[in-house]
Amino acid sequence: MKKIISLLICILIIVFLCLLNSCSPAKLSKEKPSNHYYFTKLANNITISKKVKLNILDTNFYKNKSIKEEDLSTIINFMNNLKVTNFIKKPFNLPQKPEYKIFLELEGEKYVINVYNEKYISIFPWDGNYSMDYIDMSSIYTAYNLHGFCKYLIYMK
Repeated sequence: MKKIISLLICILIIVFLCLLNSCSPAKLSKEKPSNHYYFTKLANNITISKKVKLNILDTNFYKNKSIKEEDLSTIINFMNNLKVTNFIKKPFNLPQKPEYKIFLELEGEKYVINVYNEKYISIFPWDGNYSMDYIDMSSIYTAYNLHGFCKYLIYMK
């Protein structure tokens, strides 16, 4: 009986090692290709998507508002006015939680834009593998600042 059990254990170990050896390990890179990786994906997806669904959440009062597609033009204008210098590493003085969250649902993709204040935002997909893209909005026109955009749409419109 002991011989049968030890033989089965040996066979299982051999099979396991053969299976493990035949699989090549996946090369998972945790380094993001660029500091505007998710922004570029979002910009490309917005241009090819026929339908975009927008929601804004005020995280202080948990007030949620669906936004019409016509208001997407402000986000597109914001994106068109960004320069490479606007993309930064995570700031040290970034608030713990954003004031607003913009949820964009495109065809098959979901993105979140965290609006922290008048100066900082972050962009990431719903199921991203890398760290967020951080953007400094201090050099963007006031009309395209996403903090003012969210504030206007939640409270004024």
